[in-house]
Amino acid sequence: MSFMSILATAEAAAPVAGQTTMTTVAADGAAAQPQPNMLTGMLPIIIVFAVMIFFMMRSQKKQAQKRQQMIDQVVKGTRVLLNSGMYGTVVEVKSNCFVVEIADRVQVEVVKNGIADLAADAKDADPKATK
Repeated sequence: MSFMSILATAEAAAPVAGQTTMTTVAADGAAAQPQPNMLTGMLPIIIVFAVMIFFMMRSQKKQAQKRQQMIDQVVKGTRVLLNSGMYGTVVEVKSNCFVVEIADRVQVEVVKNGIADLAADAKDADPKATK
């Protein structure tokens, strides 16, 4: 293709004054494609992050529900493991805390979130039981 034929093609494809066109003519006479939007390139990454955040929030919500059910199961006489690492027996249940006996005649008030777990059995909870 000669320079004159390219120029003639360009003049024929040139827009009339006031008229706009979406395509441009490349050097070889083929129409150039419009550039893709930046959002379309990042859309898969955004979707992956949204799905990941959804599953993380769902997992945390399930763990919170499981913990709340565990705390609701605590009644008088239940052996519990405190966040401090001490085992004790629940003596009294109050509205926002428990009274826990950690030794003979040693009672402490513990907020409900201060309970880490329920004791598995008496051998794990009481070191005297293993002797």
